[in-house]
Amino acid sequence: MIIFSCLWYLLPAALGNHNASCGNRLWLPQSLKSGLAKLAVPVDLDAKWRGKEIFGRHKTWRGLIVGVITGMIVAGIQAFLFFNVDFFKHNTIVDYGKVNFILMGALMGGGALTGDLVKSFIKRRLDKPSGKPWFPWDQLDWIAGAIILSSIVYVPPAGIAAVTAVLYVGVHLCSDRIVYRMGIKKREEVN
Repeated sequence: MIIFSCLWYLLPAALGNHNASCGNRLWLPQSLKSGLAKLAVPVDLDAKWRGKEIFGRHKTWRGLIVGVITGMIVAGIQAFLFFNVDFFKHNTIVDYGKVNFILMGALMGGGALTGDLVKSFIKRRLDKPSGKPWFPWDQLDWIAGAIILSSIVYVPPAGIAAVTAVLYVGVHLCSDRIVYRMGIKKREEVN
């Protein structure tokens, strides 16, 4: 059950990170889609630092907002199940009786995307092209960001954090290969 518990623990960050990159393809009412479309503006507002992009054009306010909201929704579902289903009460690492799920979800989603922004900033400094794989940093950036930022309200045991990181690196590598085989990603975009 430790594998389930670790994957369940970081799920708000994992789905927040995923949804941030596909914000324009999410099923949403048209009025929300149009509002989000207006936020498809780079976080760095196309500014440059020392002649290079700060984060890159693909890191948008829409993605950041979608990621944080997704994290809050997923944490809300986790909290609901924690309070209403014994299986989840016994296998959820975060005690939602003591931790506010909205804050936890926002910190997880926001932390995942903050980690991704930090990695993107470093990639730009090292002249690594946007969208090109960079193992293992493409996998670890969002994991570290989510765990670190959400530690404001919940600090996981070190062993849980380590197992969770290893599991999600594996999940990320497998999912990359699946979306490549489905034709969603190109070969050069997969680690």
